[in-house]
Amino acid sequence: MCEISENSEQEVSQVASGQHQAQAPGERPSPAGSREVLMEKQKEAQKLMVFLQRPGGWGVVEGPQKPRSSAGDPASTAAVALPRWRDLGSCLDVLAFAQQHGAPGLAQETYALMSDNLLHVLGDPSLYRQLSGADRERILSLRTGRGQAVLGALVLPSLYQVSRSGLTRHPCAAEAPAVGPVPPPLHTYLHVFHPRENTWRPLTQVPPEVPLRGCGLCTLHNYLFLAGGIRGSGAKAVCSNEVFCYNPLTNIWSQVRPMQQARAQLKLVALDGLLYAIGGECLYSMERYDPRTDAWTSRAPLPAGTFPVVHEAVACRGDIYVTGGHLFYRLLRYSPAKDVWDECPYSASHRRSSDMVALGGFLYRFDLLRGVGAAVMRYNTVTGSWSRAASLPLPDPAPLRCAVLGNTIYCLNHQVTATFTVFEGTAQFQAKELQPFPLRTKGVLCPFILTLPPADPLQTEL
Repeated sequence: MCEISENSEQEVSQVASGQHQAQAPGERPSPAGSREVLMEKQKEAQKLMVFLQRPGGWGVVEGPQKPRSSAGDPASTAAVALPRWRDLGSCLDVLAFAQQHGAPGLAQETYALMSDNLLHVLGDPSLYRQLSGADRERILSLRTGRGQAVLGALVLPSLYQVSRSGLTRHPCAAEAPAVGPVPPPLHTYLHVFHPRENTWRPLTQVPPEVPLRGCGLCTLHNYLFLAGGIRGSGAKAVCSNEVFCYNPLTNIWSQVRPMQQARAQLKLVALDGLLYAIGGECLYSMERYDPRTDAWTSRAPLPAGTFPVVHEAVACRGDIYVTGGHLFYRLLRYSPAKDVWDECPYSASHRRSSDMVALGGFLYRFDLLRGVGAAVMRYNTVTGSWSRAASLPLPDPAPLRCAVLGNTIYCLNHQVTATFTVFEGTAQFQAKELQPFPLRTKGVLCPFILTLPPADPLQTEL
């Protein structure tokens, strides 16, 4: 902006000099013309400098700058001269400025900035409450509207290890004495699937501070949240109440408010812009997280006798459904509006569920059958009735973990990556085989859906 101001002064001086040389002897100088136009440009540039240099205004960060435009209007000049990264505290002023000067590009960049950092916007009452309903919807839609939704997966370490004497629980197992130097822990990465190349690729490294073993995982507003889990091993193992989140639009990991209660083997569900942490080992309690207040609040506990360990939970039509694990074939429904739990009809299959997802008002529960593989049961949430949908032969009846993308349910374990398509009332597995998850490490394979930006994110901090 200083350069713009200096250039304007030079142009004014040049015009004044040229007018003086071109004047005929005795001719009066004209007060109108290009001199007044250039003076107006200079005034606008000075106004912009004052606006940008206010305390709490735009942050100056080194980075690639857009090429200068030859246009002389203040809106174009502002859009060109502004730094690439801006302060969220100035967004409201920038939107007002863009509207006043007719700069849609500047407004779009500001909306994109707020969308990229949605959790900060939601948690700032002075900013979020002053946004209109249309502004809020636009910011939310930009979270998933500027990239491509992809299938991702994360391997969570298993809670149990197989020995000759059977299953041994990690937290309660005695620690073996260390022999020689202890090798450093292996890095854990989020992986994403590229359907065109039929390949899996690492996306980002999970911070070593995240207790992955026994944590809950889900996505909300295109953030990946990891909550709870077990930190340490053996006699030193403790449950965690910490909550981490990954933002794919900025490639930044951060933490939000910890849960009220430490949990392991919990289920994390997103519904209507809120997170629900359900149960856990020997826990019936449930709590809810609101990003707008950055606070967890207690909700109605699970019914007595359910003992929800290794259960499955999913949101559908405004309610939360829980099944599987030690619940076996039982199906529970939670109503957030009433804050109550009730029992749904039992399924016809009394097999243990490996996962459950929601699609089109139906619940699809994937059960394991010996000698068959996976059997899919479908529950109609309107009529409350169960029906058999399809089956998938598996060489090894390992549990399937599922995620929904469009009208396709991706079903994963360490041996296969299958697709279950729902279209016009029909539901069936596709014959095309996809590349299985590349890592053969033991653990729980947890799929999820994220929308990645079209290019590599440039933002590294806020």
